[in-house]
Amino acid sequence: MLRLSPIPLLLVLLSLLVSSFAFAQKKDEVLIGYVNLQRAILEVEEGKRAKASLKVTFEAKQAELQKREAELMKLKEALEREAAAASEAANRQKVIEFQNKMMELQKVFMEEQKGLAELEQKELAGITNKMRGVIDDIGKVGGYTLILEIQDSRLLFAKTHLDLTNEVIRKYNSKFK
Repeated sequence: MLRLSPIPLLLVLLSLLVSSFAFAQKKDEVLIGYVNLQRAILEVEEGKRAKASLKVTFEAKQAELQKREAELMKLKEALEREAAAASEAANRQKVIEFQNKMMELQKVFMEEQKGLAELEQKELAGITNKMRGVIDDIGKVGGYTLILEIQDSRLLFAKTHLDLTNEVIRKYNSKFK
């Protein structure tokens, strides 16, 4: 009768257990990537067009505000020149008029700033939503467990091969021409 020693049998069982554990680890391998979403938004073709359009709108509004500001400065200079010749009541009235126009210009400036911010948010929201779909596709096809968004310098260390930003830009541009 053949007798097996318990030690070799234990070693065989242990090696089978270790190899099955290693197979399970490969199957559940964690794959992580990251995307600089802000950079991707600014570098995709649609983002460049949106940025250029916003710049044109901003410059037009800024030119209008500068024109109104120049008119206001001319009014201020006229007030200062005429202050000595006019009566106190007339001076007070012109100062009040100037202050009202200055407050109106500040109000318009704030409204324009708010409007530009809302327009930018609207433009970028559409691009961001489409980009999230592209990132989702990359994650599913690539078998990623997790794809993180990085901003500024919040990522302290990561290997460069985990950066999916260029791939996101390339796929976005090919999908949304």
